[in-house]
Amino acid sequence: METVIQALEKMGRASYREVAARLDIEPVEALSMLREQRDQGLCDFSDGGWFICTATEQAKKPAAPVHQAPRLKGEEPAPVDPECICQVLRDNGAMTTVSLAEFANRNARGMVSVLRALERQGVVVKNGQGKGVTWSLPTATEAAKPELEPEVPADAPAEEVKPVEQIVSEIPSFTENYRAGHVVPTVRVISREIRRTKNKLVKLEKLRDAVRVIGRHKNIMQQLVGVEAENGKA
Repeated sequence: METVIQALEKMGRASYREVAARLDIEPVEALSMLREQRDQGLCDFSDGGWFICTATEQAKKPAAPVHQAPRLKGEEPAPVDPECICQVLRDNGAMTTVSLAEFANRNARGMVSVLRALERQGVVVKNGQGKGVTWSLPTATEAAKPELEPEVPADAPAEEVKPVEQIVSEIPSFTENYRAGHVVPTVRVISREIRRTKNKLVKLEKLRDAVRVIGRHKNIMQQLVGVEAENGKA
């Protein structure tokens, strides 16, 4: 069976997914093999691809010890590749923090910080709370692109900025019960007016629907009106 090093020798620079496809193995397995070879100084990763180290690069790069010493407190860990996290989530679906920490060779507490940073960037999504938390890729709705602001023509007139007092004074329901000098209402009054406006909007929508129904049965309504008029004459 062809090894990952032999595959890289023939492919030049390749991603771990391309290596996995060539060797007909799982992407996660190919990534693990490539990391083992990198620890031995046989290959390296940069600019989104894996490649064979030259003799000069191998001489510069110290060989990894067989038994690595435990990481000292305060020592900066190697950064986690977001693409690797995305790939393992694509392959396995939602995963726990502990499972992702084992994959990234991190402790669970440190992995939480990494995943929260990726969540803020929109790379992953947190599911649930407490001990049952899992992480997955965002859906199409969650990963919607931000809306672009409409372009304003260069010759368009500048929009007039009105002061708060003028805006409030143009709303009769806010000013009709207030004396001069007390135009700006309180937050409580504004909230009450919002509720009233919403209730009025609901009633208007119901009335609109009722008028639409009557419009669909216009002929029947005319007949009923005619019958009522005849009965009145009788």
